[in-house]
Amino acid sequence: PPAAKYLGQDDGSGSCRIPAESLFCWTDADFEMYTASDGFVKPKLKLYYYVSPECPQTIVDLVAPMLGKQNWACTVKAQSGMTPIFIWEGSRRSADPAATLSRGGLVNRVAPVFPITTKVGMLEAVLAWCKKKQPNFPPPWYPRAFRLPEDLDAWKLHVKEHPEARWIYKPNGGARGIGLILVSEVSDVDSPERPFQARCRAPKPEDMMASPLEERFFAPSGIIQEYVQDLLLLEGHKFAVRTYVLIARVRPLLVMLHGAAYAKVCGQAFDADRFSMADLFRHVTNQEFQKKGGQVYEDWQVLPVMTLSELDERLYAQEQASGRGPPKEPWSAGFWRQVRQICSEVVECFRELVSDKGQLGMFEILGLDFICKADGSVMFLEANRDPSWVIDGGTKKDIIPALVEDMLEIVLCAHGDGKGKGGVVSGAECAAIAPRDRRWNSCDD
Repeated sequence: PPAAKYLGQDDGSGSCRIPAESLFCWTDADFEMYTASDGFVKPKLKLYYYVSPECPQTIVDLVAPMLGKQNWACTVKAQSGMTPIFIWEGSRRSADPAATLSRGGLVNRVAPVFPITTKVGMLEAVLAWCKKKQPNFPPPWYPRAFRLPEDLDAWKLHVKEHPEARWIYKPNGGARGIGLILVSEVSDVDSPERPFQARCRAPKPEDMMASPLEERFFAPSGIIQEYVQDLLLLEGHKFAVRTYVLIARVRPLLVMLHGAAYAKVCGQAFDADRFSMADLFRHVTNQEFQKKGGQVYEDWQVLPVMTLSELDERLYAQEQASGRGPPKEPWSAGFWRQVRQICSEVVECFRELVSDKGQLGMFEILGLDFICKADGSVMFLEANRDPSWVIDGGTKKDIIPALVEDMLEIVLCAHGDGKGKGGVVSGAECAAIAPRDRRWNSCDD
């Protein structure tokens, strides 16, 4: 950048120290003027942050006030000659982050983490972690899974030995419940009359608009994961819990678990014996998929997401009505204990990769999905890039704005000067930023 030839001119007195922010906005003439005047003439520092046009309006509305407090102006155009100090990308990359990161800016993408946000990538990361940490796959917190088509023969052999198992196929880049296939037996995937490869094709744009229950194709790459049948149910319905994990800094690694989450509930009652493609609404908790129920059922109602406090109350009443007596503690207490431990182990799945290839200034928020078995044990399903920012009810309204506000505060703090060793900001310092009712816990210690 133009500043390069001037950065070495600082004599140590601080009289002509180049402002760090100047790297993002000064021209060569600005640097000439500043250094020639020995720092007396200081050109205007006009800094921009970039928000991808693909981002939902919710994100713009949430990040603008926080970043505006830094005296940064918003732009939604990636302009040549202008380096934003902060980039918030959408689902696809629309701006090159290299210049921003090289100058000490911030970007909401941790590139080395991308593989674990795909179905195959997460499976391979867990497999690699198991080889290092324990003799057997899967760990107790992750359902058994196989890559397709690579592990098709191994999966068929496993099914032969465990015919009682049920399975769910997940395309590698799938989202919003698109491409999920319920599998009861090998012939649902592969048979002499219709081999697996004949059932595969690449996803098409029109798949997004397809009827939710119409026949689906397998993708060129994906996983087939054992379906957990002995679930803890809420009034007869399956539910899953969305949590949020923030990779606040990559060097040294700092990962924080948000203390708020919400439960997603299926609109149809759970029935383990009804496991055909016509029963997807009993088994897929994804809210965007559940919203499509009206295309199939005239009287369809999407069950709203709920906070874990609400879930605690309803599970408590459910236990009381069963005659088993009150539980020893709220359900969420045991849930969070297990989730914190699982998250620390998920972090280990990508720690080495981030350490090797991450760049200072990268950060990212991930949505991690969990289900709970009838015995109280928690199972991790997947990590989602770009977790849903749609505020479509009171529960998300209570969680998402506070989450984004805390996240930005923590990221800015994590990349500043701290009290820890080498001036590095610690997880405790970052966690102290958020109010007590919005707890954040470090999960990479």
